[in-house]
Amino acid sequence: MMVVYDTIIVGAGPAGLSAAIYAARQKMKFLVLTKDIGGQTLWSTEVGNYLGFHLLTGEELVKKFEEHLEDYDIQVKEQEPVKEIKKSKKKFKVKTDKKTYETKTAIIASGKHPRYLKVPGEKEYYGKGVAYCATCDAPLYKDKTVAVVGGGNSAIEAAMILEKYAKKIYLLVRGDKLQGEPVLMDKIDKMKKLTMITNADTKEIKGNKFVTELVYDQKGKEKSIKTEGVFVEIGLIPNSDMIDFVKKNKKGEIKVDKEMHTSEEGVFAAGDVNDGTEKQIIVAAGEGCVALLEAVRYLQKQE
Repeated sequence: MMVVYDTIIVGAGPAGLSAAIYAARQKMKFLVLTKDIGGQTLWSTEVGNYLGFHLLTGEELVKKFEEHLEDYDIQVKEQEPVKEIKKSKKKFKVKTDKKTYETKTAIIASGKHPRYLKVPGEKEYYGKGVAYCATCDAPLYKDKTVAVVGGGNSAIEAAMILEKYAKKIYLLVRGDKLQGEPVLMDKIDKMKKLTMITNADTKEIKGNKFVTELVYDQKGKEKSIKTEGVFVEIGLIPNSDMIDFVKKNKKGEIKVDKEMHTSEEGVFAAGDVNDGTEKQIIVAAGEGCVALLEAVRYLQKQE
């Protein structure tokens, strides 16, 4: 007979892990299913606004999260991302590549993934010069020339990481100016290795086994730069495709109310996957708490 869980938490970033800690404290029968632990937090070079901690990296903060999990002996099923969630009478079936689980409630805390350029050469040279995580791959570009494509905070942060390794950095901004938090903009102004190119619309990534060149359009003129790496930082897309019976906005974010309820009773969404306005680590952690406590209230009403 299939085990029926009180809740299954989809994702293990700050929202999912916060929900897991509260689930453990509530003595619930629960699972955490995820590709990895940490989610987007791992990409952060500097976290200086998480209450209780001085300046630290995203990776360091995730280690703190993991240490907290150990206090409650919480087992996270890594390398088991959820592929599909379906309704099953008054319960839900949660499917991964390994197994199908059954649960009374579900908390979607699956975060987001990078948006792709969708230009020739991007797929071909992925892992051969094309990258989406500067935190992960920057050390591979020591003393090399790299390009960062993007015009916001994530692009600035990527450039900041790469400055420690690369000999030269091009920052290609599609618009006529870079837009980011003032504290980050101040740091960009001081980066001696960086050359910013505005009004640059990336058209193609070329190479010979590995990336060698990036072609872009600038006000109708085709131009190119020689580069050994291209870091794509043009935004994020919600990981919400696994569930199709809850309401979403045009971005694909799951719509929630202030208690993290979705349009489907028993399903909650927390963190960057939902349509909340503030995409912050500390906000995601709080939303994970709210979602779990609301799941508890929902279950109590069903008894």
